Amino acid sequence: MKYILLFLFISLGLFDLNSQVNLVQKEKELNERLLDFRSAKTDQEINKKGLEFRSAMLNFLKLEGAFTYTFTQLKTVAIIDSPDKLVRIVNWNLEYNDLSYAYAAFVMKSEGDDEPVKIIELVDKLDPYTVKPEGVIDAKNWYGALYYKIIPVEYNGNIEYTLLGWDGGTSGSNFKIIDVLTFTPNTAKLGSPLFVKKKTTSKRIIFEYSDKSVMSLKYDEKNKRIVYDHLSPESSSLAGVFSYYVPDFSYDAYIWQEDKWVLEEDVIAVNSTGINKHHTIYTLDPKTGKTKEENIKEDWVNPEDPNKKGDIGHVARTVESEAALNTDRETLDIKDKRNKRDRRNPNGLSVTTGKYKKKNRRTTKP
Repeated sequence: MKYILLFLFISLGLFDLNSQVNLVQKEKELNERLLDFRSAKTDQEINKKGLEFRSAMLNFLKLEGAFTYTFTQLKTVAIIDSPDKLVRIVNWNLEYNDLSYAYAAFVMKSEGDDEPVKIIELVDKLDPYTVKPEGVIDAKNWYGALYYKIIPVEYNGNIEYTLLGWDGGTSGSNFKIIDVLTFTPNTAKLGSPLFVKKKTTSKRIIFEYSDKSVMSLKYDEKNKRIVYDHLSPESSSLAGVFSYYVPDFSYDAYIWQEDKWVLEEDVIAVNSTGINKHHTIYTLDPKTGKTKEENIKEDWVNPEDPNKKGDIGHVARTVESEAALNTDRETLDIKDKRNKRDRRNPNGLSVTTGKYKKKNRRTTKP
């Protein structure tokens, strides 16, 4: 009996190994298709080879093990997995000669160990110059984007997936997008009423900004918030013309509170703890006249001089320090209110014997 079990174990191991070898070879073939597609010159050729690559990608994703396969060759295809390992998005763009974009994507959803992986194609039906939709849309009426982050959240007892994405838009403007991916028994949908700005609820958030600038839109996992550059027009006369909107060095955030992404303006933005703590710059050596590399620490440096007594103390402004400061302010406000209470009002006097004491006030006649 043990020899039979050993045989089965070895056979299954060889099957998994052969399956991985097969996927590696298939990825090489897929990459050849991708390189051919990226070499297309005319818009007509881009569309034709793009469809050929799409078909080859779908065939690859249907292979056993493709859902968990680690891609190593496809340098111009975005492949992102959700933290819960239940969703994978395979996503790429088509760049045309007028610098406009179209997009293609497959969403893969694991239904459990004994169930086949569900594959849903997102079909880009939106012209680059058309306003993006505000409501819920299905997979066959997608606006097109490149997604780079998946954030699972729980809403009404179900897991929904917040997406961060980018769209190259047109030659005049780019877009950053916050959207929500949900699943039905047969397909996927985009859009969910999770975004609260003051008293307004939205199903997705779209930022349009100048093609000449770069907008940051990142997830701060530690503080459960999506932090982004606040955009303003280059001049007041250009208000409403979003192709002239640029970051103004302030930050806003959508913070996860009570099953909603709630907007908070003018927040403190901090670097992720996972980033490289050193940054390399090139400077001119005054002695040799040649350039040299210098490593600059990205950590905050306290400007206080430890050798100088009485120097002003400094504290880095962070999310934590700001929260502590707000707490201190609230405590001071309470103390201030106590100190400033109306002593003529018996309700404001302290309790000593279980009863409020009243004092007679001396009145002065005019």
